Amino acid sequence: MAGPDEHAQRKRDHLRIALGSKSAGTSTTGLDDVRVHARALPAGDLDAVDLSSQLWGRPISAPLLLSCMTGGTGQAGSVNHALAVAAQAHGLPVGLGSGRVLLEDPHRTEGFLVRDVAPDVPLLANLGAVQLAEYGAEACRRLVEQCRADGLVLHVNAVQEAVQPGGDTNFGGLVDRIGSVVAALEFPVMVKEVGFGLAPEDVALLVDAGVAGVDVAGAGGTNWATIEGQRDEQARDVAGAFADWGWPTATAVQAARRVLDRSDAHDITLVGSGGLRHGVDAMKVLCLGADLAGVARQVLGAAAQGPELAAQAIGTLVRQLRIATWAAGAMNVGDLNATRLVATGEPDPW
Repeated sequence: MAGPDEHAQRKRDHLRIALGSKSAGTSTTGLDDVRVHARALPAGDLDAVDLSSQLWGRPISAPLLLSCMTGGTGQAGSVNHALAVAAQAHGLPVGLGSGRVLLEDPHRTEGFLVRDVAPDVPLLANLGAVQLAEYGAEACRRLVEQCRADGLVLHVNAVQEAVQPGGDTNFGGLVDRIGSVVAALEFPVMVKEVGFGLAPEDVALLVDAGVAGVDVAGAGGTNWATIEGQRDEQARDVAGAFADWGWPTATAVQAARRVLDRSDAHDITLVGSGGLRHGVDAMKVLCLGADLAGVARQVLGAAAQGPELAAQAIGTLVRQLRIATWAAGAMNVGDLNATRLVATGEPDPW
């Protein structure tokens, strides 16, 4: 098994490559296949648009989640600090990077202890779901408590683990382990993919496991097989076959929404993420059925340059989302639905 130092080096490699220009595969999000039903006569004043929403009963200023990105290395500390400062400034929830390193060595707190600069917003700890074979409910509780978080994200990354030399591919029985952990914990647990999307069958399994949220993290953004191929020569040839793997974000959001609606699981939060480039993309995933739009790579570069630029980048996203909502004739988040979109190349059904 890899030790803490090797995990930390892997995280440094991941952050370096993710900040570069070669972290994407060849998939597209599918969001360009729909366009906004634009209105020249909005229903009210722009300043009257209400983007307020909630996550698990906690109020947030807009339906945006700063998704789990990085942790366990020194540089991640400054990135997560910047993201947390920006999240607090804009009233948005923020996720931390994988806390596996912290569980292995409680003194490796780089990038995890950000509650002091984000006291008022939902903060999410993060752990690889496959690691539940090693770390059970008590370890998950300890991770959340040490991070002073409000909930836990378990990420599933089967293809990344399979491509990564020495990756953990023991996924047998994982759904049962997730269910057991969820049942034992008193805080909400979300399960997210890492960039290949959740199939509707997977969403149904997670509903049955009792999760509080699912993040589809669809294809079209960062491709973690590609990143593993960039960081390790052994993985490069294998990784190339998965450049276009997965469910496009638009498809994954729609499929997940149908599963949740059929299951009468309206209390489960659906996050639409994966390659969102701007606030118009965020508005589209909300119209397709997501409760929150998750962003990561779009703000990672700014966060690497400090809190001020991170806050500016996130402020731009919020402004874009506000304008898109208004210019589609909506005045609040509840107004965002499929009627605000038109399939590209098809006549407007109006």
